[in-house]
Amino acid sequence: MGDFLQYVELNSFLHRLDPRSKFVFFVIMSVLTSFVKSGAALLFLFLVFIAIWLIGGIGSYILVLANKVKVLLLFIFLLWLVLGLFTVNEGPAIFRSGFSLFGHAYVFSLEWFDFYKGAVYALRIFLMISAFYTVILTTNFSQIILGLQSWRVPYAVAFGVGLVFQIIPMIVQEFATIMEAQKSRGLEVDKCSAFAKLKNYVIVSLPLLFRVLSKGHAISLAMHYYKLNFKVKRTSYQTISAGRSDFWFAATTIAATVMTIVLQIRFYIQI
Repeated sequence: MGDFLQYVELNSFLHRLDPRSKFVFFVIMSVLTSFVKSGAALLFLFLVFIAIWLIGGIGSYILVLANKVKVLLLFIFLLWLVLGLFTVNEGPAIFRSGFSLFGHAYVFSLEWFDFYKGAVYALRIFLMISAFYTVILTTNFSQIILGLQSWRVPYAVAFGVGLVFQIIPMIVQEFATIMEAQKSRGLEVDKCSAFAKLKNYVIVSLPLLFRVLSKGHAISLAMHYYKLNFKVKRTSYQTISAGRSDFWFAATTIAATVMTIVLQIRFYIQI
């Protein structure tokens, strides 16, 4: 599982699905997690994701993903916790104290609701990442392009979308490689103050920028040397078709979407 953001060849339920089914799943879940802010709705959606991962046999890969993004999720959780200190909400407070500064009264208030907000936003981000990762893990580059072309999407657009699904994992992998290299040279990124961590991430971002530009240049040269022409009509030996599994997967996606929206409406708390 070293290259945890790459396509993995498995004989699983998700791998055998029509790539169009998984692409629609990704789009629906991305839109859904963009506006759903109810803890109950997100928790239900998370359970649906867990069921899909377990049935699809990729649960162990999701655990690797969760371990990789735990720092990001913790940062999001703590960020909303800090922002909540400057907002007074109704409900039980853990800590509340007032003070005066330059003649203005201020209140620091830490409430249980702040923990709820932090958990909601962290879970939203994780579900967004997981939807993208589920498609990457179970669908290779050519399948994405072939699926989009079957919808009569122009080859240039289909190739671009497929390339995005390849480049984003590549960038994340490059970032992880640079981080490991910097740590081996003694650069402390995790166990330091917030200001030092920000400075160190800026230091890491510079070589990442050059690596990404180098990767982009290599892809551009490869497209040039192979004389990639988007105007040429292409055929494929591989064919795709939806089956019974795709029907049940689509039905599950629709049912989960409807239930999530219902829970969002019934149990939404303003945050």
